[in-house]
Amino acid sequence: MHDPHRRELVGLAARGALAGLAYAVLGRPGSRAFAAAASRTHFRALVIGSGFGGSVAALRLGRAGVDTLVVERGREWPTLPRRPLFGSSTRITDTMFWFRRTTRWPGMLPVPVTPAPGVMELSEEPHLDIACGAAVGGGSVVYTGVTVAPPKRYFERLYPSGLSYEELSTQWYPTVRTMLRTSPMPRDVYASAPFTHSRLWDRQMANARMTTRPVDSAFDWDVVRRELAHTVQPSATIGESDFGCGNGAKRDLTRTYLPAALATGHVQLRALHEVRSVGRGRNGTYSVVVRRLGEDGTALGLTEYTCDMLFVAAGTLNTNRLLVAAREEGRLPDLPDSLGTGFGDNGDQANLRSQPLEPIGPVQGAPCASTAFLPSEFGLPLRVENWLLSGFASLPATATFAVTVDTDHRGTFRYDPSRRRVVLADWSREKSAAAARAVLAYSNRVIEANPGSLPVTLNNLYPFTGHPLGGCVIGRSTDLEGRVKGCKGLYVVDGSLLPGNAGGANPSFTIAALAERALARIVAAGG
Repeated sequence: MHDPHRRELVGLAARGALAGLAYAVLGRPGSRAFAAAASRTHFRALVIGSGFGGSVAALRLGRAGVDTLVVERGREWPTLPRRPLFGSSTRITDTMFWFRRTTRWPGMLPVPVTPAPGVMELSEEPHLDIACGAAVGGGSVVYTGVTVAPPKRYFERLYPSGLSYEELSTQWYPTVRTMLRTSPMPRDVYASAPFTHSRLWDRQMANARMTTRPVDSAFDWDVVRRELAHTVQPSATIGESDFGCGNGAKRDLTRTYLPAALATGHVQLRALHEVRSVGRGRNGTYSVVVRRLGEDGTALGLTEYTCDMLFVAAGTLNTNRLLVAAREEGRLPDLPDSLGTGFGDNGDQANLRSQPLEPIGPVQGAPCASTAFLPSEFGLPLRVENWLLSGFASLPATATFAVTVDTDHRGTFRYDPSRRRVVLADWSREKSAAAARAVLAYSNRVIEANPGSLPVTLNNLYPFTGHPLGGCVIGRSTDLEGRVKGCKGLYVVDGSLLPGNAGGANPSFTIAALAERALARIVAAGG
């Protein structure tokens, strides 16, 4: 992007003003240019969702000169360096959850809240809680910033043979890493008081003869340093991440892909536009019906958009909800029968260990410092990461987040005609049990190697995943570029492409890399 004006606009958005960037491109509210842009309902391409897949699609379509609309159900959140913005486990607010009446989160007590368009959807599916972002920037607003690729052998075990790991590792992973500007935790941050728990975690792992390494992260370490210097409102250093870091400590998609997309001049972004249905329009175009929302959640009415190319990137849960319903209700009857199958929870597990004799201070920092991949010792290959479970941030404890390479346990999204909704129909606690056993065996090994450490039983009764994957599995329901079989002009570019498991990694990096690869080919082929 060589245009100095565009660089200026990206700089504006990087300071937390996507709306200001949109005005600079489209005109100020009240102007004729803005009114004409805001009233349009047909676009060459429409992208549902502004998470990792949707943001990649928006940027690459925009740079190709494709007239594109991005619709996002959640709000655009500003950056507020001087005062709190998001809620946390110790400061409950109504804007933490997407239209819930009671909080529900690992380690968090249930507290009544007013339903509102908050940053996190927590869906109580049978035998599994599924969490997903609901904001401009999607999951990047609420994730922990870990940016890691799966080991080659497990990627190749899970993905179609035509999908080259070498191509992703030499071209598309580096592209995403450059766009996200990821880097490991600097030594001075690692040595600071809020990350005493990170140093303890690494030491415990070393005592158990497990080698850790620093992990790339999307946190902005300059902002974290300003937190340590007490010049901005603390967020990352006091354990906030799960519901966003309002001071800009997390370099989410609103500071990387999205401003670059809007700066092309070919992309519009409309927030608080919740997609209710997709289908075919009268002239063969795709129809997308959205419910417009006020910032307090008030329904403002319905709008129908049409497009020639539809990119579905609503996140695994909501992409499956939209497409399975479209097939079963007859709005897209040609969708493949395989769509909705192959769901998995990425083997997500949380583990907590207590060490009463090891003081770590009253609060702990949220960014992950280290990771280790353990391929063969605990039943399933697993990646463990230094983590923070926010509800236990003040306790003398170290937390581990783990993802296991589980190739066997899968679920299906099905349409329930009695309720006219799509649900995860056949998940069971047993499908999470193998991953749980692997992580327990790992934790026991660490406890044995560290006298004074004790296991902690988490106060969370429900299996949980923050990484729902599958349902529109690549190579099964789509081709290798996410083109949905049997539906020309329909594409999927989010976590539902992944075959229920990312192969021993947090999935956001792979979702973005697959989207980069797909869009390069789609643009080159003209569709």
